[in-house]
Amino acid sequence: MSQLHLPIRVDRREQGKIIQRLERLEGVELEFVDLDVGDYELPNGVVVERKSATDMVLSVVDQTLWENAAKLKATHDKVIYVVEGDLYEPRFHQQALDIHRALTHLTIALGISVLPSNDEDTSGMLIYLLGMNAQVDPDPIARPAKPEKRRAAAEFIVSGLPGVEPDLARDLLRQFGSVRDVLNTDAEQLAEVDGMDLERAQRIESVVTHGSRKG
Repeated sequence: MSQLHLPIRVDRREQGKIIQRLERLEGVELEFVDLDVGDYELPNGVVVERKSATDMVLSVVDQTLWENAAKLKATHDKVIYVVEGDLYEPRFHQQALDIHRALTHLTIALGISVLPSNDEDTSGMLIYLLGMNAQVDPDPIARPAKPEKRRAAAEFIVSGLPGVEPDLARDLLRQFGSVRDVLNTDAEQLAEVDGMDLERAQRIESVVTHGSRKG
């Protein structure tokens, strides 16, 4: 029987009970590095971003969640958010619908999973089990190819927006320059791009502006 071995690359900023929990688990080998994105890199292109519920809600309100998610998707095959605490506890005057929209958009449009956690100890176990599962290679035929270049990665992300096919994603990026610029563009400007209509542009705007406070 082979000895259990699970290598995990950990951002240096991660510390405390979650690290203590991981260090006690069989076969875990932690390597502390300065990660550009994410908090835990697991085998086979899986990355975990760990957030408190408060930080997750704040990222929805100030819209930084989308830029962070885009960076993670551009560099990893599988992205998972582990969120500690109650997302629906009242804070920042956000509405429950804002959180619903954010979670469903992450899941459907971007293919990002969000796992709830009670505390750091639970987060450590989730990361451990995610890592163990990540070491089982999926069927290479069923697994979509990872975009190899930044432009291809950007097109991959934008094509996840509602009603946006790959050709339209390329046109949007050509017009506005970057994923962040596309996400920050209002419906009227989006509708000016060939192949885009106002109704579709408004649907896109509705999923990227939730949580914002205009006026």
